[in-house]
Amino acid sequence: MICRAKVVEKNGSHALVRVARVNCAECGGCGLLARDREHTMEFDAVDRIGAREGDEVLLKVPSRRLTLSYLAVFGLPLLVMAATFFAAAAVYGAVSGGDGTAVGILVAVASALLALYGGVKLADRMGLSPVIVEVIAAEDAGCDDEYKGKVL
Repeated sequence: MICRAKVVEKNGSHALVRVARVNCAECGGCGLLARDREHTMEFDAVDRIGAREGDEVLLKVPSRRLTLSYLAVFGLPLLVMAATFFAAAAVYGAVSGGDGTAVGILVAVASALLALYGGVKLADRMGLSPVIVEVIAAEDAGCDDEYKGKVL
């Protein structure tokens, strides 16, 4: 899905963009990436073309592969946390003969944080983040009727 957005903040190769919620109700591509606002949504997008703060841009939102992004960022850490908890508790219990719950919790939390970092990097490498594809001169941010419903 392609939508119009406004660059709110620039951070290296990423930009915080704002999209009008009322104009993009049909898209649904932003999903959980959006930060709740009253009439707009803001989320982080990859900026490979050098957009500046205040620019109106065309934004490609990979709506079909968004579920994979959620799984990589949220599901992977949960699976890793559960697996490392049981493994660490079992190993500690077998070695020391005591209860390994506390050690399992510490190892699980540490491994989940590492898996979260890895999931974010994996989602970024897989091209699952929204991407700024073009800087345009427009008056308002929202879905462009010319692009509405098209998936790139």
